[in-house]
Amino acid sequence: MSKRIFITGAGRRLGKTLAQHFLHQGWQVVAHFNSACELETHPALTAVQADLSDPASIRALCTQLKTLGQFDAVIHNASCFVPDAAATDLAQHIAQHQNVHVTAPVMITEALQHQWTDGAAMISISDIYADIPNQRFSVYCAAKAGLQNWSLSMAQRLAGKVRVNVIQPGPVQFLPEHDDAYRKKVLSQSLIGEELGYGAIVQACDYLLAARAVTGTVMRVDGGRFVANRYDQTFS
Repeated sequence: MSKRIFITGAGRRLGKTLAQHFLHQGWQVVAHFNSACELETHPALTAVQADLSDPASIRALCTQLKTLGQFDAVIHNASCFVPDAAATDLAQHIAQHQNVHVTAPVMITEALQHQWTDGAAMISISDIYADIPNQRFSVYCAAKAGLQNWSLSMAQRLAGKVRVNVIQPGPVQFLPEHDDAYRKKVLSQSLIGEELGYGAIVQACDYLLAARAVTGTVMRVDGGRFVANRYDQTFS
């Protein structure tokens, strides 16, 4: 019998890549999406829609998940990334980020408490900003830090039943709107100095899902950016 995985934010970008990868590996994939799902239909794919910024929509999703059987893995990947300066309602801005990054994972994990298979694993996709914050995205950074801390608490609570780990991505995949100057600047702050692509996160997920001795770990997949010198220097 094939394994089953639930991935949030699987309609596009990294989540889509993860869903396609696990489908190719023979998994049953339950893929959450918000407004648009770019995944092609597949006999092993179940797509579920929910607005994770809305607690009522999260509750409806949890009810739906309870009907889908047991799960071998969950990846909390859904994200909301809005600069503070773009917020017109600060309270709503905070709630949006907290609901997507903290409330939804908490409620989903609680809903699945009786549906884990033996040897199950959960991964939360955090951000290097959880440890090295960016003042332009302070609310986002705080929410990702909350996700990361909660995940480590779950590693304690679910010990012996579910292994829980965190991945901190760095800028592994640029978007079309990122110009050459931006890309060069970001890569100059990385030790590897290459655009690694979503495949780097896929590799990390594969490892953490298979590594039976690894739980309560924060894995940085950032090309070494965390330990690079992040300050401009002038040498004479």
